[in-house]
Amino acid sequence: MMLLESLRVALGSLLSNQLRTLLATLGIAIGIAAVSTLLSVGQSFQRFAMSQFEGLETDALTLMAQPDFSAMRGPPSEQPRLTAGDVEAIRGLPNVREVSPRYMSGGEIRAGGSLAYGNIVGAEPAYLRPTMSMALGRFLSEADLADRARVAVLDWPMAQQLFPDGRPMGRRIVVQGLSFEVVGVLAPQRNSFFFGGGSVVVPISVARDRLFPEAALGSVQVNEATIYLEDVTRLDETQAAVTELLRARHKLGPDQGNDFSFQNFGEFAEANNNILVGITVFLGVIGGIALLVGGIGIMNIMLVSVAERTREIGLRKAVGARRRDIMAQFLVEALVLSLIGGVAGLLFTALLINGGAVLVQLFFSQLGIAPHMALDTQAVALALAFASAVGLVAGVYPAFRASRLSPIEALRTM
Repeated sequence: MMLLESLRVALGSLLSNQLRTLLATLGIAIGIAAVSTLLSVGQSFQRFAMSQFEGLETDALTLMAQPDFSAMRGPPSEQPRLTAGDVEAIRGLPNVREVSPRYMSGGEIRAGGSLAYGNIVGAEPAYLRPTMSMALGRFLSEADLADRARVAVLDWPMAQQLFPDGRPMGRRIVVQGLSFEVVGVLAPQRNSFFFGGGSVVVPISVARDRLFPEAALGSVQVNEATIYLEDVTRLDETQAAVTELLRARHKLGPDQGNDFSFQNFGEFAEANNNILVGITVFLGVIGGIALLVGGIGIMNIMLVSVAERTREIGLRKAVGARRRDIMAQFLVEALVLSLIGGVAGLLFTALLINGGAVLVQLFFSQLGIAPHMALDTQAVALALAFASAVGLVAGVYPAFRASRLSPIEALRTM
């Protein structure tokens, strides 16, 4: 009952000074809007970045045919080396579930009167991952590899460039002067931020033997190979085993550096996520400063309120109000003031975030950020908790001063 009475008195006091209440509420609302908006924006970019990492094979090792300059044990080899025999040997190692080799280059692709320049990827069926899907037709098969079939799969941007009429299936394209039949089209990739479009995928056997015959007998028969693991927690152990195997196969001496290197996209994703978390915290701190300023405004308003209501406080004490009753009254008033500002700030934040998402989708839809822009529930909870804390802290000193007033001295005040 005492709490309800304090709430009734607090609302009456706030309504009797509407302009002052509005200004104090506006300060808190701006602070809450700053905190929740900046935190929501930071979380939105985090979600967007992590969605881009989905196609980066964070659960695997990527082996590349280029010298390892990051962990050099000696001068690098004269040239990189990675062969089909190396890939077969890696498949026999413990903890290796699957290996997907690729030979990649760039070149000219024609289809009738259409001409495009893009990536030419020689791959195996394992190249098609669960994060990828077919929009039309099928992907490469083991039979295509064994028969060295001249079939090709286009990614979505390449299909649009070569076949603007939208009918690529069964038609012929010319890659580096060699004719291929289109048997499939990959669906658009969500993570286009990291992966550029414009690729044609052919059997790796055809790429090495027909399109780039110098690779068949060269030291680089595979540009990249993704090594999928049975147990991701043993990644370092597997990387060490692959390194030992390839150094032995390539006959590298102790004083020679590796003529191959690894790329761990899991570490890359984690590092970038840590950076984004740091940026989000920094944005939250900036918003917190604005909220602190709003809290100082509440304290100032409450001190003025105490000074103006000295006689009221003296009268309440004279009729039996205890110090804790007076203190509760002003604390509740400060808390109500901050919560009203908090709710107003969150409504303004929702308007900013949703309006921003609409504008981004309207003018920058190709970036794919808009679907990830949303009011973050954690930011909402944190902002409201912070608003309550600011209200309590800002009201403590004025409430304490009010509770310490002597009834006789308060009643003498005009």
